[in-house]
Amino acid sequence: MSSKQLKSLLAVAGAVAALVGPTMAQASDLVSFKTVFNTDFVAQGFGGMRDNGTGTINLTGVSGTVKEAYLYWHGPTNAASTDTAANAAVNFNGTDITGSFLGISSDNCWGFQNSMAYRANVSSLITGNGPYSLANFVKNNNSINVNGVSLIVFFDDGNTANNRDVVMFNGNDSNISNSFDANGWNISLNGINYSSGSANLQMHVSDGQDFADDAIIVNGSTIAPDGGIFPGDTDDLVANGPFNASGSGSLWDIENFSITSLLNPGANNLQMTSGVNSDCLSCVLIAIDLPAGSAPDQPDDNDVPEPGALALAGLGLIASVAARRRRRTA
Repeated sequence: MSSKQLKSLLAVAGAVAALVGPTMAQASDLVSFKTVFNTDFVAQGFGGMRDNGTGTINLTGVSGTVKEAYLYWHGPTNAASTDTAANAAVNFNGTDITGSFLGISSDNCWGFQNSMAYRANVSSLITGNGPYSLANFVKNNNSINVNGVSLIVFFDDGNTANNRDVVMFNGNDSNISNSFDANGWNISLNGINYSSGSANLQMHVSDGQDFADDAIIVNGSTIAPDGGIFPGDTDDLVANGPFNASGSGSLWDIENFSITSLLNPGANNLQMTSGVNSDCLSCVLIAIDLPAGSAPDQPDDNDVPEPGALALAGLGLIASVAARRRRRTA
């Protein structure tokens, strides 16, 4: 079989998988989504949406032409595990959209049957900075619920000197022991050919409250000690709606961790691990933010030097846990 025929068969197989995938429950471990090369990007979130399902993301930091944008959302449900479209249909800035199902996992200690996560391409709906409304994220008398959302926007500000490569993993990966995915979080990045510049790990996490979180470890070094890593607080990256679980948090976090000091000029391998402490969490998106030209499979038209291969391996979860019940509001 020629390479051209093989590529054609793979394309057909991918199309079939895309058609049948939404009808079946999927694995929930974080999986590689895509790499956006030679780009500028911003991310913002909105939490505190439980039992309400509405809100507004006030997008800032976009200073050029929008190229791509993705909306993520996650929350607990009492839907059947086969009903993967239970909370797929929502409204973004006045437009009805349908998300791709990312996985089913633990409800994270709330007394629901499970949790579900989704992603939608909203590139055509982002016109720049400003407010973007959120609606219809809660259904069936709160039995299909939501914690919050993240919006990640890629754009071109006209300055190639500050461009990045952003490698994205997504899913619905609970740190709690359950029948849908393995325990803990684990991501491996092998063969990074690093020269200079900052590198970061950005985590989008659902269900955060003021309970203790397990440390985040990269290559044996603690980049975030155990404690209140994902508290569900309002900050520069996440605003919140009215829900605050007994005053203990609004259930959505976007956190950045520098990994620059762990990289040396030349070839590098990275492994990130985290288990569970007291906080029941789901990781929905991890964005690996690298200097432009560092990620694998650079497109031919990139105007940055290609330093080498970045092998991204996959994600399972680490650490055995016992489920912990979480405080809830009435």
